[in-house]
Amino acid sequence: MTTTELYQEAVRRGLRLEPRGNKLAVIPGDRVPPDFANALRQHKREILSLLEEQAAGLAPDCAPWLYVAKQILAGEFEKADSSTVASVTIGLRSIPHPLFVRALAWLKTQKPPKR
Repeated sequence: MTTTELYQEAVRRGLRLEPRGNKLAVIPGDRVPPDFANALRQHKREILSLLEEQAAGLAPDCAPWLYVAKQILAGEFEKADSSTVASVTIGLRSIPHPLFVRALAWLKTQKPPKR
């Protein structure tokens, strides 16, 4: 079952999934069968990402860039070469979201490593 299918199944069962920090809240918790609770636990990280994408109001084709923007802001692109920075910039610049704007601003401050 994909993450989206799991989320849709939760909705079908009348459950609400909410992020609570790094935890996934299932409301009402007393209506979750043990096997479904295990499936939710196994896919918790993916479900939290899906909920974050929904909250950000991102189109499905923009949602994967959320992870890239977080990597940039975490400093994981400090040693990226100029072609990687250019490619990421092209991908991010068309998405009007505050996180992406911050990531782009950070990229502009970086100087590519010398070879």
